[in-house]
Amino acid sequence: MDLYRSFGILPHNEELYRLAFTHSSYNGMAGTKHQDYERLEFLGDSIVGMVTSELCYIYHPEMKQGELSVLKAQFIRTSSEAGYCKKLGLDKYIKVGASFAKSFQSNDSLFEDVFESFIGAVYLDQGLLFTYRLVRKIFEDDIRIAHINAKINPKSQLQEAMQADRKESVTYRILAEYGSGEDKRFLAGVYFEGNEIGRGQGRNKKTAETEAAANALSKMSLPEGVE
Repeated sequence: MDLYRSFGILPHNEELYRLAFTHSSYNGMAGTKHQDYERLEFLGDSIVGMVTSELCYIYHPEMKQGELSVLKAQFIRTSSEAGYCKKLGLDKYIKVGASFAKSFQSNDSLFEDVFESFIGAVYLDQGLLFTYRLVRKIFEDDIRIAHINAKINPKSQLQEAMQADRKESVTYRILAEYGSGEDKRFLAGVYFEGNEIGRGQGRNKKTAETEAAANALSKMSLPEGVE
């Protein structure tokens, strides 16, 4: 199989790889139940997170903790992992149900999931050392030369940074409204795991939330100019 040759894999359990590329929509067509990649995705996500964290730490000694979280988030975000999935040719092996067949090629979340589930399958089949070397090879060159992308929207950047190690989402609340008409201002707070991590003001709710996200990022010791 081309997949195994591409990665130098001598498979011990080919069923793991079959599952790694099977979307849940395929179960209905095949008449199966829970025969898909979701559990492997959970495992692969942790392994990818571990290795990318190490690479960010090794290659960027100039960065503080908050900066490292933001940099790591750039590599484990949906669009990035979907890109690696396609770059490695993993998308060729995906199996989906008929109802999903026409739309899945534009679904980055699915490609992200498959990338992680493949790594999970490799880990169970080949062991930790082989998987560590594989994931390191995938990310190492890119992380070595990477820098924090200042063009990312503050709200997106904050969400990705906070989810770099955990899957919880940040939430926003409008705490107060001041003035009226053209002088009206909103005060927003941003929260993670129930704790307030930033505040911001703006002429509308969206601007206030964006400022709150930028405030939270600044507390994570981001470089000057990153907003």
